[in-house]
Amino acid sequence: MIADLLTRLEEEKDQWIYVAIDHFNEELLQFDGHRYEKDQVLIGVNGLLDELTAVRTAENQIMQIKNIEHSMSKQKNLDLERMETEMKTMEESIEEDQRILENLELTVVALQKELAIYEGEGKGLDMIQLEKFQCSLDDKFQFDKKDQVVFKERKISKLMECYHLVEMEMLDFYQKQLSNIWLLLTRSMENISSNAKFDFETNLPAVGVSLKHGRGLDQYLKLGNFEEDYQIVLDTLERNNDSVYDYYLSQINEFKVNSKEEMMQLWALKNEHKRLAEENLLELQEKERQKENCILELQDRLGRAKLEWEQDLLRPKLLDDILKEEFVRAVSGWQEKLFAENASDEERWAYHQFCQIILKQAERIIGNEYF
Repeated sequence: MIADLLTRLEEEKDQWIYVAIDHFNEELLQFDGHRYEKDQVLIGVNGLLDELTAVRTAENQIMQIKNIEHSMSKQKNLDLERMETEMKTMEESIEEDQRILENLELTVVALQKELAIYEGEGKGLDMIQLEKFQCSLDDKFQFDKKDQVVFKERKISKLMECYHLVEMEMLDFYQKQLSNIWLLLTRSMENISSNAKFDFETNLPAVGVSLKHGRGLDQYLKLGNFEEDYQIVLDTLERNNDSVYDYYLSQINEFKVNSKEEMMQLWALKNEHKRLAEENLLELQEKERQKENCILELQDRLGRAKLEWEQDLLRPKLLDDILKEEFVRAVSGWQEKLFAENASDEERWAYHQFCQIILKQAERIIGNEYF
């Protein structure tokens, strides 16, 4: 009879562990059902059961479950770390992209300002004009009521003096303009960072005056002779004025044409740089938007993964709680038989021994560290 009891107890010794495993698997269906489809959970549980069928003892099955839970938790922890690293890398990448974007935006603004400078300087060159001197002798002589030069001023010396005065006024008139124009042209080229230099040639194409009358005498006795020489002096001044004006104007226009050509080349180059910078800016802005969307998706995945990981941390505790519960139930059942009034001493001894056996089992598997 004792032999039969021992045999039966030996057969029932591990039943509380199998009951705990079944209970744990049932809890997994509820535990994970909120995250996965039921079929997926059943596949996972059945896969776990398939792995356990190859394990010979109940204790080994429990330890195998704990190892599997530990591996799953470790893998999810690694996945979390990988996602957090990916998130950090992407955030750092966006920060770097933002710095590049800011630099590109500043570059586009700077290039736009440079283009405006070239356009402004081109218009400024058009506004630089050389004013022509107006030759006149009338303000140098005194006229009578008949609008004729008074007799006392009808002299060669007076006429030549006035000629030289007007000639000096003409040269001074152009010199003042040229000084101002030289500053404008030089400053304009400096504004576009050009190395072009502007210097006026001063080999003036002026001719001397050659009077027709008044040989030997300073005084014109005939009004007609004075008026003829007067016109010769005026014509000479106007001819020299035309020559000097054209001489300087041609130099100014040649420099303006060359400067505009250089400005257009620089403008085209800067405009191409601006176009490329704007293309890069748009491309980088699009990439930044895509990265921001990826970060939002990754944040969502990371949040859900953290929640799952935190919930999965409860699974080992759940297993230990179930083991304790089934252990207490099994021991309580045998203790009832141990302390039953009709139990024999041999039965009490057998129940006591097997209570000690499953106590040792419980000590080995409940709260046990993973392999």
